[in-house]
Amino acid sequence: MSRHPLKGTHALAGVGLSRFGKVWGTSCLGFTLEACKNAIEDCGIPRDEIDGCLVSMPAIMGEQHGWATRIAAHLGLEPRLACTMDMGGATPIGMIQTAALYIEAGMANAVICCFGMQNNPQGIMPQLFGSQFAIPYGDIGAITFMGHVARRQMHLYGYTGPQYGEIASAFREHASRNPSAQKREPFTVEDHQRSPYIVEPLRLLDCCLVTDGGGAVIVTSLERARDLKQPAVVIAGAGQEHGAEMIFPAPQRNQAPSGAGAARAAFGMAGVLPHDVDVALLYDGFTPLVMHELEAFGFAKHGEVGPWVATGALRLGGELPTNTHGGLLSEGHLFGVGHITEGMRQIRRSAGERQVQDAEVVFVTGFGGAPHEAPPTLSYTTLVLTQDR
Repeated sequence: MSRHPLKGTHALAGVGLSRFGKVWGTSCLGFTLEACKNAIEDCGIPRDEIDGCLVSMPAIMGEQHGWATRIAAHLGLEPRLACTMDMGGATPIGMIQTAALYIEAGMANAVICCFGMQNNPQGIMPQLFGSQFAIPYGDIGAITFMGHVARRQMHLYGYTGPQYGEIASAFREHASRNPSAQKREPFTVEDHQRSPYIVEPLRLLDCCLVTDGGGAVIVTSLERARDLKQPAVVIAGAGQEHGAEMIFPAPQRNQAPSGAGAARAAFGMAGVLPHDVDVALLYDGFTPLVMHELEAFGFAKHGEVGPWVATGALRLGGELPTNTHGGLLSEGHLFGVGHITEGMRQIRRSAGERQVQDAEVVFVTGFGGAPHEAPPTLSYTTLVLTQDR
């Protein structure tokens, strides 16, 4: 079998987050530029070497043509390529994969992948396709969709509220060790069960945070990354999958749960298996999504995720330390860039109190789409990150 041209040949050389949380007075553009500045300083690459700019533009920005080129202009770059991308929360990893492909094709040498989000004010909520069939029933948006997913998991597999609570409690405990986390106060599973329902059966603590902020990652060749300021974080594997298999009824291409193909592609390219993963950083918009991902990505057996999670498997010191930074549920909703940042910290051995000893294989995921529109769609992106051996 021939070696994949992207396997182990490209690296994450720099990463930066802006201020984040409930931050007033800074625009999406401002957060994006702040994160880019921090990423450039993190890796120490000369700014004029960055010749590619990929940007994820939040939907609240509306129609903004040439957004990536505008970001590049504000950064003082004259890139050979610039593109605005959108796969929802799957976009940051998708941008990294696209950057590696551009570099492999000789169309760029170093690409900055970035985003920024300001939630207030959002303006007028757009009318969604198919919403005339949903709004009259109050069935609109990600929270109601995930409420349906949780109900189905409970019905099919017997998952319980306390099992969802263990996910949220574990990630909050991790966030308590993260000085940058938006929420750091630990809570117990019992506290989770006392939190109010938002969309039954989802409680307040099952839901991700609302966060203003931005993030940026610089991708370059492994050879170039070795000469920069920080240890290179190697892209060992990558994958994507797009469809609607989590939504029932839906046409089924196969019996595998949605997202399984994206994980298989990344693990196959990297030459590792799920049990080789030292740290998992899973897109955790809601606790039922984490349940789904753990099965889809091969970390737990079909229908057995809930009892396995209840053993403390996701906690630091557990079988699969997961979202060691706190994730979207507790660190902040940074569109998945926080997950990438934490993956780089774990590989660089700079995660402080959260450092997983001897972490060599880190699995990072993104998730996005429009499950509440017609036709519903979902996207998964995956990365396997390793040390430079």
